[in-house]
Order: sequence, then structure tokens, then C-alpha cells
Amino acid sequence: MSLETPIKIRMLQRKLYQKAKEEPSYRFYLLYDKMNREDVLAHAYALVKSNQGAPGVDGQSFWGIESQGLEEWLRGIRDDLRVKTYRPQAVRRVMIPKPGGGERPLGIPTIRDRVVQTAAKLLLEPIFEADFDPNAYGYRPKRSAQDGIQKVHKLLCAGYTDVVDADLSKYFDTIPHDGFAAGDFNRDGVMDFAATDLTGGGVLFLLFTRPGLKPDPF
Repeated sequence: MSLETPIKIRMLQRKLYQKAKEEPSYRFYLLYDKMNREDVLAHAYALVKSNQGAPGVDGQSFWGIESQGLEEWLRGIRDDLRVKTYRPQAVRRVMIPKPGGGERPLGIPTIRDRVVQTAAKLLLEPIFEADFDPNAYGYRPKRSAQDGIQKVHKLLCAGYTDVVDADLSKYFDTIPHDGFAAGDFNRDGVMDFAATDLTGGGVLFLLFTRPGLKPDPF
């Protein structure tokens, strides 16, 4: 199963990025129909499987999914997304020991939810990438911590000697989750979100849609 982004998805991502870059105030509506495309979900599954994560609360594994029929399983997700009956499941929590002592909570969504999250990421990432500062290296495509280190090394060689190291403690634990769930988070007013029910500790699922609007021409 290839992890290379299929050409059709890559072309879609390029169009989304270019539109967001050229028109910062453009509002993206009705990208939802792109998320439940067969090729997008299939590629999302391949990316999720490449991480070989553990099962979520439903106990479903990659082997179990494929032994019962991957195409049928993906079709079920696609149908639920299309008719908007998809709901995320609870997130399994495990405690991971920290090197310096203590434990860090780790949430493990079901494979099904991870596939849907990844499908959404394939569409959201190029839009938000257009806004990021070129000096930001964390959690970005084709960038890594090593790239950031190389940049710092070049600056040190150029004569810069002052380094500021800052870390936000428990940031994700303290951000206003209610605001995210209510759809208050926007790309400078560019994109409106509506979140599905978060009952049972489910993951945030973004539905970028508005009634009566035509799909974006991508």
C-alpha cells in the first residue's frame, strides 16, 4: 500500500493551498464532499496504517478490518459521512511513563475515527499551511525538528548567540475546548466550522458545510 499522495489528491491540495495563499480572506465552504471521496478515504487509511497504532475502545485492529474486507469497511465510513450519521467514538486513554518521572496521558481513537481525522487533515492542512510562518517547523509536512536545528545552526554560524527556549505547560489541557466545539475557531474568519456531538469523549470532528451553498470548485 503506497504512502505517496495520489495525483488527484495532490492536485486538490495544491489548489486549496494556492487559493488560500492568493486570497487570505477567501471563505472555504462545503469541502465536506471532498472528504468522503473514495480516494481520500483510501489514502487516509494507508497513512493511518503506516503508524501501526493500537486499537481504540472498539478493539478493532488493522488485521481484523482487512480480514473482513477493507473496501466494504471504507464504504461504510463513506456512507456514514455522506448521510451525516457518522459519530466519533470515545477515546481510549492509557498512561505513558515520562523519562523524568510521572506519567503522560495518551488518547487512542479507534482506527475508524483516525481515518476520518486523517481525511479531514488532508483537506485542512494545505489551507492552514498558507498562513504559517516560514520559520515554523513543528508538525508540518516536509519539515521536521532536524530542519529547525539546522536553521538554528546556520544562525549561530552567522553570529547570532542569544537563544530563547519556551514551552507551554499542559497547553492542550487548558485551551478553550468549548470554543472549538461551538465552531468559534476560524482561519481569520476564512472557514466556518460546525462540530459533531462530542458525547462520550469523542474526538472533535469538523464539518465544513453550510445549508444551501454549492461545493467549492476544486
